[in-house]
Formats: sequence, C-alpha cells, structure tokens
Amino acid sequence: MTDTGSDSMHPGLTLTVYRVNPETMERTPVCSRVLPPADEAVFSMAFPPCGCSRCMKGGLTG
Repeated sequence: MTDTGSDSMHPGLTLTVYRVNPETMERTPVCSRVLPPADEAVFSMAFPPCGCSRCMKGGLTG
C-alpha cells in the first residue's frame, strides 16, 4: 500500500546526532549524514482497514 496523500518522492533526508549535556541541556552536534533522494514510492505506516467479521458487518468501521 502506498501513501497517496503525500509526495511520492522525498528530496533527501538529513540525520544529525547530538550530544546533550545533562546539566545544562545544551546540545552539541556530533555528526550529520545526508541520505540521497528516494528512488521508490514512500510506503505509508497506516494500517489497512480491518477485515474481521465484526467490522465487516458494520460494528466498528463499516
């Protein structure tokens, strides 16, 4: 199942790891990495509709 509600390709993603000082809560960047743009469609993390007999009979979602 693909997510049709958002762009199918992402322009790239930057991930940064920080070190946090527990006393001052100041964060310092440790390293960053830029991931390349997607070459496939983004898949949704949404669950598909329930197919149990209770839902199919109109009890919860139908």
